[in-house]
Amino acid sequence: MAEPFICSIELSKTDGVTVIVKDEDAKITQTVAMNGKTVTITVKQGDDKTSTITQDAESLVLKVVGEQTSTITQKHDQVVVKCKAFSVDAETVSIKSEKDSTHEAGGKLTVTSTNDMSFSSSAKLSASSTSEMKLESSAALTASATGDAKLSGANTTVEASAKLALKGGAAADMSAGKISISGTMKADLTAPLTTVGEDVTTVKGSLVKVSGSLVKLG
Repeated sequence: MAEPFICSIELSKTDGVTVIVKDEDAKITQTVAMNGKTVTITVKQGDDKTSTITQDAESLVLKVVGEQTSTITQKHDQVVVKCKAFSVDAETVSIKSEKDSTHEAGGKLTVTSTNDMSFSSSAKLSASSTSEMKLESSAALTASATGDAKLSGANTTVEASAKLALKGGAAADMSAGKISISGTMKADLTAPLTTVGEDVTTVKGSLVKVSGSLVKLG
């Protein structure tokens, strides 16, 4: 047969009312203390496990102490959660802020979705990295801008495993200290009006053919 609880009620004109319930077998002590300003509910088991609810007119604090300590503090204008691990498991989650929002991770940050995912901004959107950055898609990838678009880097490579198309609606310019254009099978340079070379120009091949309705050399 379990030992009976030890119950006590303490009344004090200076400290208020304190209700204590002790379970000696389980080493659990439950305490409710009311001092006229603050109500404190405490459950203590042994020497290392305690949960406390502290409430006054301006705040509500929930605190759990064990191997780690977690607290939830609620005031009229904010809610603060401090813990080792925070987890939310729900069918749908909606988070909205009328002003700024900040999400910061001291370690790795991972965002995943098993369905469509979108990032949008009605103002400027910036993405930056102090290390390598990778953008990859197992299907089609489209990057577009209604204004200017710029791709720059110390060394820039554009590669296609099949066909590569570069097109400008009005003009296309390519300039560098040295430009090399080569094809493993065939290379064509065509336009209604074509100009090749300036100052010193060399055209060579095992077979060179120059043709046209009007050909001028020299």
